[in-house]
Amino acid sequence: MTDTFLIIITVGILLIVLAIALVLLPRTLREKEQPQRVTEMDMVLSSFQTMGNELKALKEQLVVKERLAALGEISAGIAHEFRNPMSVISGYAKLLSKSFPEGDERRELVDGIQREIDGMNAVMTELLGFSRSEPIRKTSISLRSFLDEMVRSFDEKDRISIDLTGDLLCDGDATLLRQAMRNLIKNALEAGAGEVRVNARSGEVSGRRSVCITVQDNGPGLDEAELSRIFTPFYTTKADGTGIGLALVQKIVLAHGGSITVESTKGGGALFRLELPCEGS
Repeated sequence: MTDTFLIIITVGILLIVLAIALVLLPRTLREKEQPQRVTEMDMVLSSFQTMGNELKALKEQLVVKERLAALGEISAGIAHEFRNPMSVISGYAKLLSKSFPEGDERRELVDGIQREIDGMNAVMTELLGFSRSEPIRKTSISLRSFLDEMVRSFDEKDRISIDLTGDLLCDGDATLLRQAMRNLIKNALEAGAGEVRVNARSGEVSGRRSVCITVQDNGPGLDEAELSRIFTPFYTTKADGTGIGLALVQKIVLAHGGSITVESTKGGGALFRLELPCEGS
């Protein structure tokens, strides 16, 4: 009887322990699995957020490209329409200038007309350059030699410095990228910058290997209103500017599948940042 009673008590205790285990074990397992589940969920959400940001950026780039293409067509039409009568006026001005002797006031007035025609022709050339969609011919570019050679082409080379550790390779169209970089540096110098610093480093954008090039100056800088329109074609803060230079830079960078941003404050200089994706990344 005693043995039977002990067995019953033992079985009862075991059943109670088993019941408690059955209740607590799933809860414990859920608590152990929770951090992993949260981590996986965070990774999924982060991936969707990254994808959403990339889609938003691509949409913005597409809108800009379409706008630039439309403006390019208009610019080409305007340039062609103006160039013909300008050529006629220039021809008549040259003939008229030759009919007056040296020192004649009338000849000086005619030469003034010719200079204005030459200035308008330069604007038309820029318009045609902006309207053209040249094919991208990518090659592997050594940024060290590329930037050194470009800086040497400036008369104000003593005001330009390059910060590049070692050497970096960039995939792109050397001719177009040289035009873009020259426009950025020239724009900074003409704005009154005493120093222009060019920096290049490797990086990663959306999981792709990239090269980041910055052009920073200590010029007068830009206010918020100017910043919002800085890449708008034909917008300029310079008295003799055409407003095509920075718009062309943006067009070239977008054609390479990259992006360009600017940071600036009034009186605090400006910093342009180019992100260029590398092939094979």
